[in-house]
Amino acid sequence: MGLLDLPSPVLSALDNWLTPFLPSSAKLVLWAVLGAFLCMELYRVLSPQKRIAEIKLAYARARQLVADFDGEFEEAWPLLRRMLTLALRRVALVFPATIAASLPLLLVVVWLDGRYGDIYPPPDAPVGITVSNDFMGRWVGSSDGVPHAQILDRTGAAIADVPVTRAVSVIRKWRWWNVLIGNPAGYLSDDLPFDRIDLGLPRQQVLAVGPAWLRGWEGIFFAATILVALMLKSVRGIA
Repeated sequence: MGLLDLPSPVLSALDNWLTPFLPSSAKLVLWAVLGAFLCMELYRVLSPQKRIAEIKLAYARARQLVADFDGEFEEAWPLLRRMLTLALRRVALVFPATIAASLPLLLVVVWLDGRYGDIYPPPDAPVGITVSNDFMGRWVGSSDGVPHAQILDRTGAAIADVPVTRAVSVIRKWRWWNVLIGNPAGYLSDDLPFDRIDLGLPRQQVLAVGPAWLRGWEGIFFAATILVALMLKSVRGIA
């Protein structure tokens, strides 16, 4: 597990508890509400709201002065520079709080991708496998319930058998970013002659209608997150 995966067991336990009461779509909306609330409240607490509001008002005044200006461009430059300075100052004020406040949402997104992302295919369904370094792959079922990716060289000889213990789209050798986000299916051994296996596993479909790219967890979750965040911004008067 990576650092961003640490809350996953708790989130999964809560999601399991909600399963008898709510469909997946409703649970995704609930997680979006929770994530948006935590992010917006953290941002409100961590950011200098009074100073941001002052700069926002000063920027609006400077923009109005530019809009009303009717002289030469050289004469307008001080007004434009004032606008740019205020805009950059506002970005500098909100940036640290924005990064810190996005952490709860990032934790939820990492967990959701593992929870509502890839799934195992039906027993007889084919699965496309792409292997780096010009090797080939073949999906092999197993009686113990753990499928395998059998890796073949150019002659068709099997050189490795990688168990797919969790439904993931990629299994690769460990990289530094796995300190943050781990791979629940584990990693390839460093002594293998290939670095990565891409598995064409199906994605969970939360919605039964609409284009395929909207049927997964991402569409519902991010749409609800944006709507709730905008609503909280207005209701809580967050600058």
